[in-house]
Amino acid sequence: MRAAAGNDVALEERLASFTVAEFGASRIQRIDAPGSPSWNAPDGLLIEDAALHPSGAVSAVLVDADFGVWLARLGPDLALLQLAQLDDPAVATDPFPDAGIAPPTTLVANSLPRDSVRAAADGEDVVVAVTTTLESVLLYRIAFTTRWEAPRRTLVMSVSHHIPFLPIGGSFDTFGAMWSSFRSLLDVDPDGNAYVAFWADPRKLQLHRQFTGDDVQPLSPERFSRDSDVLLEKFDRSGARLWSRVVGTLNEDEPYAIRAAATEVAVVGRSRRVPGEDNTFWDGFIAVSGADGTVRPSRTFQLEASSIFLSVDALPEGGWVVGGSDGWAQNPQGLSIGGSGVKLLAALPAPDAGLFRIALSAGPRNNEIRTVLAGAPGLWFGGHEDGPVMHTGDGDLSQIHATGVLGFVAR
Repeated sequence: MRAAAGNDVALEERLASFTVAEFGASRIQRIDAPGSPSWNAPDGLLIEDAALHPSGAVSAVLVDADFGVWLARLGPDLALLQLAQLDDPAVATDPFPDAGIAPPTTLVANSLPRDSVRAAADGEDVVVAVTTTLESVLLYRIAFTTRWEAPRRTLVMSVSHHIPFLPIGGSFDTFGAMWSSFRSLLDVDPDGNAYVAFWADPRKLQLHRQFTGDDVQPLSPERFSRDSDVLLEKFDRSGARLWSRVVGTLNEDEPYAIRAAATEVAVVGRSRRVPGEDNTFWDGFIAVSGADGTVRPSRTFQLEASSIFLSVDALPEGGWVVGGSDGWAQNPQGLSIGGSGVKLLAALPAPDAGLFRIALSAGPRNNEIRTVLAGAPGLWFGGHEDGPVMHTGDGDLSQIHATGVLGFVAR
């Protein structure tokens, strides 16, 4: 995260096995100068996301062991100003169609992914999206004065269960792919409009139609049992839903990142190359929509072996830059990632242009670019190398580790 004042900030997290319940260490770190301050998550809490405000203050969203949601406000020096739990008694009155299950009484984030709570800045306010344990999606807008003010909330999606496709073995969730359907993505444009995107199979789209009345339909009328699209929605500062759109390809799509610019919004991830149950190849995809809801055809890119886009940002002159990983192999019948990916950083300068790849040095084991930021002088990126894949730590969990990487490429 970069601010005009130059106080660059990073969210750092220690990798951990999905077989271990305890959280790894996480912190917010100033990286603009040697010896810059940091703020470590208290014991029992994990930082899931953070947002940098124009003042240099930081808002972080955290979860506890029960996946209750917490908000931390840090000053520009990363001194803690307030840490408080996000309380939402209104969840008890949200639509709840499951007669056989008691409705929730408190806000609980989904515990399957470790990033089911997302944050973005709107000036000095923070906007938060929470995918709950019952797969409803909630959007909050929260101001901070000398303390956290009462949140303004919008129910984006009502309860919408689906059954996950799980591995029969393994110790590390490469790319967070196992639980990509249990989280929502969030960004805010320069006018304060919030965009939320999440995985949606035909059943979830049906439930959304019933909830909102919006005519959202699968992109292909002939769907296989696990095929999915991406549901993209826009909300104004008051929380009013402006539009809902289905984006993606005719095959199965998984969303991993979103970026909203002044006139466009892009969602990126990976798409199954062939229809049905064949997992052999996945390709990075990008879906770009206009701020008015105009949807352009999504594009996929066949790179080396399989690829995935994990991050996206808008180029100052128009177009997009994406980061991710490619060159890895997928189990044709399962979720296991084999081999090791290489860093992927590429520009897409125009809607119909080819993908211009930017060469980056290769590191050992698995490599990923997890964040990209585009500016006039060049591209900043962050991620890791020497990372694990699905079965790296099966015999020794200490092998689940990585080296964080930050870099800049002049343009």
